Amino acid sequence: MQRFYFNQLEKRDDSLTIKNPDLLNQFNKVLRAKQWDEFVFFNGSDKIDFIYKIVSIEKREVYLEKQWELENNTEIDFDLNIFWALPNKLDKIEYIIGKWVEVWVTGFYFFKWERSQKLILSPNKIERLNKIIKEAVEQSGRSRVPELIIEENISLDDFKGNDNIIFHTQWSNSVNLKDLKLDYDKWINLFVWPEWGFSDDELDIFNDLWFKRVHLWNRVLRTETTWVVVGFFIIQNK
Repeated sequence: MQRFYFNQLEKRDDSLTIKNPDLLNQFNKVLRAKQWDEFVFFNGSDKIDFIYKIVSIEKREVYLEKQWELENNTEIDFDLNIFWALPNKLDKIEYIIGKWVEVWVTGFYFFKWERSQKLILSPNKIERLNKIIKEAVEQSGRSRVPELIIEENISLDDFKGNDNIIFHTQWSNSVNLKDLKLDYDKWINLFVWPEWGFSDDELDIFNDLWFKRVHLWNRVLRTETTWVVVGFFIIQNK
């Protein structure tokens, strides 16, 4: 069944009246829904999928009644966050968040590093990115909607006390991914390099703050290439 994220939904709601234009468009024009069709709704907070049946469907309103609930235990029980150097193209961000949602990332944070490319994101573009996140959550069966933060700068001192991991191709005093040991009771933060790598100053700061250093390969990888594999490894390794 088609799943819909509806953050206004409460567990006690035995019925729903949908008036949101986007949802109405999906029901009427995309899905061509009809009376008695069933759909799944979730609210992003309760780990439950709620199954509702259409009782009446009109051009400006769809009325549904709850049929039953299904427990949704697919979420990971720790925080896995991505801190990404802002890419140079919007479509890279779209690809990154669309794929990483599927491996249960809980937060996307894009910042400008020294070698980040210049990319200005308007409110409309950020709204589009949040829509991609929502649709990926609906498709993948998740019950939690990841947070998206895009800011100009970041203070690495703020990450003390978390399990912080920096991936690279330069340092020799590091571990391979398969040997990485993590504290799943803390935030696990993955720091991903920009197209031209982190600067020497940034690498020194990572080193001074005792970030865990992980070596992937001796080749130069695109920022969007390997991270789905890395995220899946971290989740499966718990």
